[in-house]
Amino acid sequence: MATLPARSIQTFSDLAGLFLSQFAANKIKRLEVADLFDIKQSRGESLKSYLARFNNATVRVDDPDQKFFVKAFQKGLRAGPFKVGQHGGICVRAEKHVEMEEDQAERLEAERIHIPEDSKCPAEGRA
Repeated sequence: MATLPARSIQTFSDLAGLFLSQFAANKIKRLEVADLFDIKQSRGESLKSYLARFNNATVRVDDPDQKFFVKAFQKGLRAGPFKVGQHGGICVRAEKHVEMEEDQAERLEAERIHIPEDSKCPAEGRA
């Protein structure tokens, strides 16, 4: 840490200027959405590592409209197929999710079909 010579600050303006120059380097640079398009997945970098690096950058973007975040992420991905180890778990999880949704839809359909007649609204049968 740099120290100032004794009695080197004569005015408040001197103090403010020296304070800003000392701490300006520690300020986190805010990013623009366009900066996200410069983030690229490196050769040999895992998808997990790239995603973490990309997410760290997105939290530094002030724009609340995040519609370009996904597009910037996709543009930064390396071209080529994923290794089986990288997406095998994703496929299994996706299949289980699809099966769960199908089971839930079948149960709801079965419940809708098997509603007892006496549970219907009494006003339904009247004309």
